[in-house]
Amino acid sequence: MGKRPNYNGKNPSNVLAGRNLRYFIETIGMSRDELAEKLGIERDAVNKILNGTNAISGPYNEILLNELNCDLNFIYGGVARSEMLMNEIGMIESVESKRVLRESVFRMMRYLMDVLEFIE
Repeated sequence: MGKRPNYNGKNPSNVLAGRNLRYFIETIGMSRDELAEKLGIERDAVNKILNGTNAISGPYNEILLNELNCDLNFIYGGVARSEMLMNEIGMIESVESKRVLRESVFRMMRYLMDVLEFIE
């Protein structure tokens, strides 16, 4: 059986939700201070939510859902994917394929340079 992750006494559901909320706000370009203001809480309370120490309470879920258009299924580890998340995945795949192509071209160029040096 595999080793269980160490959550340092934190509820694993809170850790997952905090991590996913952190990803969400980073994706939309929102700072922790802006999130704190939107939720009407101190930045320290936001930090506790994002690091999994505290849970996201009902009123905050409502703000996330209705005012920030946040997919709560994503936040809580559900299988549903928001349009924003799908766009982010598409962007990552696009960037990754460009990186792989670029590396392939560079490898081919190095090979051709080696061939040219050998011919001379």
